[in-house]
Amino acid sequence: MQNNRRKTINRLRHIINVFVKHGFGYVFSSTPLVKFKRFSENKVNRGQRLKNALEELGTTFIKMGQLLANRPDLVPEDIIAELKNLQENVKSFSFAEAKTILVRNGIFDKFEYIEREPIATASIGQVHIGYIDGKKVAVKIRRPNVDNEVKTDIEILKRISAILDKYSPVKNIVSFSDIVNEVANVLLKEIDFRFEQNNIKKLRKAFSTKVVIIPDVYDDLCSEEVLVTSFVEANTLGSIDAEKIPLDKRLKLGKKLVNLYLSQIFELGVFHADPHPGNILITDNHDIAFVDFGMVGYLSKQDREGLSNLLLGIVLNDKKRAIKAFKELGIIQKGIDANKFYNDIESIVNHYINQPISSIKVTDVFNDVFKLTFKYKLKIPHQFVFFGRTLSLLENDIALLKVDLNILEAILPYVSRLVLKNRLSKLSISNLFEILVSYLSLFEFLPKKTETILEKLEEDELTVNIEIKNIDKILHQMERLANKVSLSVIFLSVSIIIAGMTVGGLLSPALYKTILSAWYLWALRLGILILIVLIIIMLVMIIRKEK
Repeated sequence: MQNNRRKTINRLRHIINVFVKHGFGYVFSSTPLVKFKRFSENKVNRGQRLKNALEELGTTFIKMGQLLANRPDLVPEDIIAELKNLQENVKSFSFAEAKTILVRNGIFDKFEYIEREPIATASIGQVHIGYIDGKKVAVKIRRPNVDNEVKTDIEILKRISAILDKYSPVKNIVSFSDIVNEVANVLLKEIDFRFEQNNIKKLRKAFSTKVVIIPDVYDDLCSEEVLVTSFVEANTLGSIDAEKIPLDKRLKLGKKLVNLYLSQIFELGVFHADPHPGNILITDNHDIAFVDFGMVGYLSKQDREGLSNLLLGIVLNDKKRAIKAFKELGIIQKGIDANKFYNDIESIVNHYINQPISSIKVTDVFNDVFKLTFKYKLKIPHQFVFFGRTLSLLENDIALLKVDLNILEAILPYVSRLVLKNRLSKLSISNLFEILVSYLSLFEFLPKKTETILEKLEEDELTVNIEIKNIDKILHQMERLANKVSLSVIFLSVSIIIAGMTVGGLLSPALYKTILSAWYLWALRLGILILIVLIIIMLVMIIRKEK
């Protein structure tokens, strides 16, 4: 226990010293984390210096930098430009260490043979080719002790971030806790291969394997530190020479790749969220395969509709739709200057108004949106970040195929159909029935509440506190209006009576021969006189426009 604490303290010191060495001492200058205050205030090329510091600190920090390279809502633009150049310059670990892990999991003897040299190496693990029943399989083995290193680093980072958020001179610019929490949310799942195992199974279930090749999983051989899948014979998208493929086949391949991702995102709601060129495979028959399922995104029906509305609002210059989408997505929060925020949204929309859709890059759209959220310190849910990151990487993949294919043009039909489908679904019979039921409930509820209100009125217990400005003026106008309404009612009543008497007289000439004839004529004359007087009064009131 004492040794673990000593290791944690030493690691904490090392982390702070590395950041100080690379010119970030000013971040810690007002905190109790360091004793000496001699720091360089040189902030030139801070992105490059941060990149160097993260590479020196190893796995957790390299991964953190790679994740933050796709978070313009959390990190300034100049730093992101450098973080995108982060490289995992890691060496493979020995086969002896790999064998030890397989033996510990009780599966080493399940393989007929395992190649000693890995075919892929990363900071989390490496992949070896193995054979089971004559079939080639991919054996992904986690790097020894990397889980403890990552968990220790994250605990240290959480402590540091809490202090920086309280004392750091840049606390009003960057939320260190938000950054650490985002990194922890992704990284702790990535080091547990069981999450990737479940992700593969979910995508295989959601997708038709005839459309895209997704490796099968050997469940009985998988664990937290080992993942065994079928092996896909193909080349990575990043390794193929696109120009050797005929243009028509490249275009067909590009459209197929785009449609694969759009159907995942907008129809299935579950998608492979890390489509960089090393994770997209192309077979000799030009079929597409996915590998590495450490990051998978999920979008609810409501999320998909909100994102669809946002894209449509921006591209179609529909500011109201764009603003509504921000609200639906839960991005707009209380406490922001609504007018400034809406003006900034309008600026983004106006920027794309006169541009043809074919020239607009989806990466630029999302970067503009994310910059806006950084400016107003709004929190973007990680599933939307995955969405933006996925489309950005997909755009890069299409560029490698060297074809004229715009992702935004391909997206618009999907989002338009989705929005229309959602609108029509709200007009379905079942939906109308639900509305009818809700109104029936309302009718059942109203009489009870009305009875309660009437009882309070009768017992003089109902009080309503209302503050109205210019109450005297309003009351005067209401009084005038009431007088006019009363006069109009009288006018209408007299008119009806006279009309009735006239019609009755015409229909019954014998009436004039009775004793009532004289009374009848005088009543009719009086009614007409009253009607004339009322008409004159109303005309005078209208002309004078009472003051």
